[in-house]
Order: sequence, then C-alpha cells, then structure tokens
Amino acid sequence: MSRRDGGRSGHTRRAGAGGPPRSGRAQTTIDYAVGVSVFLLVVAFVFGFVPSLISPFTDDATDAVVVADRAADRLTGDLLVADPARPSVLDADCTVGFFDDSLTPADCRYDSNASDLAGALGIGAPARSVNVTLVDGTGNRTLDGTELVAGPEPARGADVSVSRRAVLLDDRDWTVLVRVW
Repeated sequence: MSRRDGGRSGHTRRAGAGGPPRSGRAQTTIDYAVGVSVFLLVVAFVFGFVPSLISPFTDDATDAVVVADRAADRLTGDLLVADPARPSVLDADCTVGFFDDSLTPADCRYDSNASDLAGALGIGAPARSVNVTLVDGTGNRTLDGTELVAGPEPARGADVSVSRRAVLLDDRDWTVLVRVW
C-alpha cells in the first residue's frame, strides 16, 4: 500500500521538505510576554480606577466648599437683605441685629441670629465650624458700633474653605467672608 507521505504519518516534517519544522510547542516567549503585559495592565487599571469608585464614601473636606458657598448665598441673598429681589444689598439694621444679640429687629428675615450661627445658616453637620466676617474696603469690621464677626477663628493650619461675596451695606462696598472648616 502506497501512501503519499511516504509512510511517515504521525512524524514531523524535516526542514527543507516544504516548510519550517513543526513541533508541539507554541511560541512560549511571545505568549508569556503578552500574558504578563495584559496582567500588568489589569493591575494598573484596578489600582487607578478603584479609588475613584470609593472616593465618594471617604471623609474629606470637599463638602466644606459647598457649605461655605451655601452659607454665603443664604446670608447675602436671603437672611440679611431687606428685599430678596435685590440680593447683595444688605439691610443695615438687620445686619447689625444679626451680629448683636441685644438687638432684635422685628422685620428681618431670620429666626435665629449669630449666637446660633450654624442654625441660622442651616449647617446641620456638627463636625463643621463656621466663621462669618463682614469687612469694608478699608478693613473695618464694625457698623454702628457692632463688630460684624460671628463664630470662632479657625485654628492655625486648619483646612479652611472660604467663600466671598461682594455686597452693598450702608451705601458702601463690603465683603462677606464665610469660612468653614
């Protein structure tokens, strides 16, 4: 019985007999390099991506920026203004009454004053401290003998978020500073 392959079935072809020699081994060096590269890329992706997945659940100071902005907006757009249609134009009597416990103007838009600063500004987080200061262009912080400062001063080196608003008070330009830490 004659076979076309010359009776050598099951054997590998020798070099020079129509192509490269065949063996049972694959290209192990290239396969290993590709496999290790894919593994390293997956590990790098996991280390780079997983922290961004859990970052909303970690405690950091980014919420202090939002608290400071909202508190400044509430002061300059609602609590200390005579007319909400004219935000950033503060009422002098209401502003002085807010910072002075002995004065309680009846027609102002707030229920609690600077003695309960967190309550007046709607800050519910007990871990947050807040300071509100009004300063005019010359650095003056008083109006009609009342110092326009409420809340403790931040500790040196504290991570403080500051929100500023330019307002008109007593026909002068003032700056409202809200510091949260």
